[in-house]
Amino acid sequence: MLGMLAILGTATTVMADYTNKAITNANDPAYWVDRGGLYATYGSYAAAIKAYDQALKLDANDSKAYFDRGLSYAELGDYTSALSDIDKAISLTPDRASYFYGRGRVMLLSGKKDQAMADFRKAADLGDKDAGTYLKEMR
Repeated sequence: MLGMLAILGTATTVMADYTNKAITNANDPAYWVDRGGLYATYGSYAAAIKAYDQALKLDANDSKAYFDRGLSYAELGDYTSALSDIDKAISLTPDRASYFYGRGRVMLLSGKKDQAMADFRKAADLGDKDAGTYLKEMR
């Protein structure tokens, strides 16, 4: 399994930087988001979900934790939980283009092509280059 790249294609805008060595405080939600990203990078999606859960216990409004947890759920084939988390991330940060692109990719995997295309258009409108490229290729 290729991991998050399988879901996100070759997207660069959705991938997060999980190498912030400055975050060493386990009471900081970013610590757990980074840790979850590390687990996900190596294919440990269940462990990643647990790390994102920790981040959300510390900050229930952390849109990145919701989004990344959603991607991990998608990797495990749990598209319902994935879409629920990504929807929550979008409700918290409605102008983040990469969230719409990521949701579009999960929509495709779950067989919701029309909804996926709407998300790709929204992502492209918000400036996501990967979504724009995808839409051009689909013409």
